[in-house]
Amino acid sequence: MSTNHDSSPRADALKAQASETVRKVSGQINDQANALRDVTTTIRYNTQEFIENNPWQSVAMAVGLGFLLGVIVTRR
Repeated sequence: MSTNHDSSPRADALKAQASETVRKVSGQINDQANALRDVTTTIRYNTQEFIENNPWQSVAMAVGLGFLLGVIVTRR
């Protein structure tokens, strides 16, 4: 009669392999999240600087994008 506490060496090896894979994937996801956070922060600061240095051009761009978006949405 076997109990839940008995485990074969193969099962232990699979558990260890699964744990290692989860650890690696978790690290890769964390690295990608950090890289994405860095990119979005850079974009945010560049956008803010552009808007502060070119307020009227920024307003014109926002109006133009809003107009195009409106045309696209109403055509459907």
